[in-house]
Amino acid sequence: MTIRIRKWVCICGLLAATAMSSGCSTEMWRHMAYLGWGGRGKKVKAKFAGLAGKTVAVVVYSDRRTLYEFPDLNLTLSAAIAGRLDKNVKNIKVVPPARVVRYQDENIYWEEMDKADLGKALGADFVLYVPMEEFGTRLPDSSYLYQGRATCEPAVYDVTKLPKDSRVYKGEKIRILYPEHEPAGALNENDRQIRITTEAMFADKLTKLFYAHKEEVPR
Repeated sequence: MTIRIRKWVCICGLLAATAMSSGCSTEMWRHMAYLGWGGRGKKVKAKFAGLAGKTVAVVVYSDRRTLYEFPDLNLTLSAAIAGRLDKNVKNIKVVPPARVVRYQDENIYWEEMDKADLGKALGADFVLYVPMEEFGTRLPDSSYLYQGRATCEPAVYDVTKLPKDSRVYKGEKIRILYPEHEPAGALNENDRQIRITTEAMFADKLTKLFYAHKEEVPR
């Protein structure tokens, strides 16, 4: 049995065990399999390849209302993003997410700081700024219908440049819906499953802006 086949068999076994123990939906299965295996499809170049070999601080901004419902969102989301950057961007060094969040907690006016100054304070070459416009796990005005939502327009700041020139990349709006094809929401999920999958899908889509990859081709 080749190494490739053995790897696929192992992944299938792990996914099957996870699905059976947690009651994953078909769509969750598909996304987990794709994230774990890497998928097949067309090659896509990085939108911004300048993070390779650099120290990067992932800074997530969430408004007060979102943090009231998800107090640890800045940490869990930045950790998910940092993990995928570390895995896929060559020679990158990511500032530990816990350190970034601690700085945010200890400096109440960090939101008003110039992003280049913020990056310098965190010891980074670049700041990957992730301002969340929306994050949730349930349909609005519903207490039992689940659908993960995550929306933002990411940007990258170079700490060596003057404030007016420090933004070196602004991405298009990223939006994740999970389950995507169930606008009425999902009854057979739970909040934890929805949140974990939504964060993973969001981190995957965001970080692919910064390295060459293969994009899944719809069948």
